[in-house]
Amino acid sequence: MLKIEKHSLGPIGTNAYIVADDETKDCVIIDPSDNPRLLLDRVAANGWNLQALWLTHAHWDHIMAVPGIIGKHEALPIYLHSGDTQLYNVGGGAAMFGLPVQEFPPITNWLDDVTELTLGNQTFKVMFVPGHAQGHVAFYHAESNSLFGGDVLFQMSIGRTDLPGGSFPQLMESIQTHFMPLPDDTDVYSGHGPNTTIGAERRMNPFING
Repeated sequence: MLKIEKHSLGPIGTNAYIVADDETKDCVIIDPSDNPRLLLDRVAANGWNLQALWLTHAHWDHIMAVPGIIGKHEALPIYLHSGDTQLYNVGGGAAMFGLPVQEFPPITNWLDDVTELTLGNQTFKVMFVPGHAQGHVAFYHAESNSLFGGDVLFQMSIGRTDLPGGSFPQLMESIQTHFMPLPDDTDVYSGHGPNTTIGAERRMNPFING
């Protein structure tokens, strides 16, 4: 069984997810947005074994806790698509928003040719879904119908495409090609705001039904 903890962190409330295989107690943190101490304390409190950091993309608000976590777990793998290499190397674009730029540890595992990731006994499909960011990916767990979609699809909205590397047509193609074919009861764990479902967005999202 998959266990999911959601934490809305940082100056713009970016969702970080601690996702664990309840049987093996292995876990990953998807988009460690801020407050590394809180995230690591929650891992420890649950008795989970942290295996990796999975990044949906490299905008600053999704990666701010990476240095702090790696400072405590130096050998921990970091997963990212190479399409976001430049963005990651400049601190996720923090300087554009007047924020200090941190020094980030190197990416250890590239997702370019990866179609699946495993966590304990659980398998996740890796979807390449650019549009909000050039190297954006999503992680889908079919057994629980759980989609960790980053900043692609929100409740009644979609990710912004006005930042460098963004493309509205590309984002809509990603949504239609990869997200909309999923079952209606798929839970969408977005990068910001409340959870939603594929069915709800198919019916009511103005960007999809407009």
